[in-house]
Amino acid sequence: MKLKGIKIRLYPNKEQKNVLNQHFGSCRFIYNNALNYKIIMYKDYGQSTSKFDIVKQITDVKHEEEFTWLNDIKAECLQNTIDNLDFAFKSFFKGGGYPKFKSKKGKQSFLQKQSFKILKNLDKLVFYGQKIKFRCSSKDKNLIKNNKIKRITYSKDKINNYYASIIIEFEPKKLKPIDKEIGIDLGLTHFLITSDGKFIENPKLFRKSECQISKLHKQHSRKKNQSNNKEKARLKLAKKYIKISNQRSHFLHNLSSKLINENQVISLETLQIKNMIKNRYLSKSIQDASWSKFITMLTYKADWTGREIRRVPTFYPSSKTCSNCNNVKDELKLSERIYTCNICGYSEDRDINAAINILNKSKENKSRDELTQSKACGEQPSRESMKQEELIKNS
Repeated sequence: MKLKGIKIRLYPNKEQKNVLNQHFGSCRFIYNNALNYKIIMYKDYGQSTSKFDIVKQITDVKHEEEFTWLNDIKAECLQNTIDNLDFAFKSFFKGGGYPKFKSKKGKQSFLQKQSFKILKNLDKLVFYGQKIKFRCSSKDKNLIKNNKIKRITYSKDKINNYYASIIIEFEPKKLKPIDKEIGIDLGLTHFLITSDGKFIENPKLFRKSECQISKLHKQHSRKKNQSNNKEKARLKLAKKYIKISNQRSHFLHNLSSKLINENQVISLETLQIKNMIKNRYLSKSIQDASWSKFITMLTYKADWTGREIRRVPTFYPSSKTCSNCNNVKDELKLSERIYTCNICGYSEDRDINAAINILNKSKENKSRDELTQSKACGEQPSRESMKQEELIKNS
């Protein structure tokens, strides 16, 4: 069984908005106070506070006159907030960032893990006695209806739209195996180039909207602070950013699904994207392309559908290597868009040559792994595997 997230748009009325906003504010209040309490206890007394101690304190705080309004909030949501804080500290000890205080201006959310209820006609989601209307595709409705719901995260974005992310447990359908393998070289001029010569254009969504965004930033900065016009300008700017994000996700989902449906094996180069973003000349273009999100989509979709993703080492010189004779050039300028081999005279587009090399290298690595496994198990290698081993040694 696999987990899948389905994000649906909620359309609450005024009363339902008040209920959701109360939960957003209360969960944020509990999170910030719990984080502050843990920091004080560690700095002043050198003690680490567990999540169970904090949950006990929440029940004591509810009895105080100042915080009686917490009794109107689902206790489960408050406890889940403490679980989220505990998870944030665990990820920090594993090498992540230190937990930060939540702000009213950022994204608001809270988690529900029990007592889910969706009406039979699948158009309303019941939360705390409120029947909230929602919309989603018919495909997503069938998934929600026929599978078990694990948890629901309610959220509100920066332009005051309400959403619910439903995590379901389902059994994905495997695609029929096909005899096609492909290598992919990611780029900036073209988003990706395949080993069979296809070029996928880079939409450059942020770059194309950069002038509009700068104008909206100027309009926002010139408005008077804490005025209605300032809020209107902020909403316009936030809507533009969200539109770009939605367009990018739509492009990446369509492209990744197409590649998964058409190919059995997809070979990729292992990119150190965090290090590449440190280049101040390319960082904006790399973030606009969103390679990491695309690779993540390919990985989980391949896992669902029975396809295979193969990785090539980071420092493999795919661009400098000749895909015909495996000769490696000492230097290759970025301006040389056509690769020409000095030994065999092979000529091909630089990016197509790199994609072919990525595919060939992944095949070599796969055959080498199979040989080592067969030797470890004590099996006699076949003639084909012996030929592959000789080719690998010669190369």
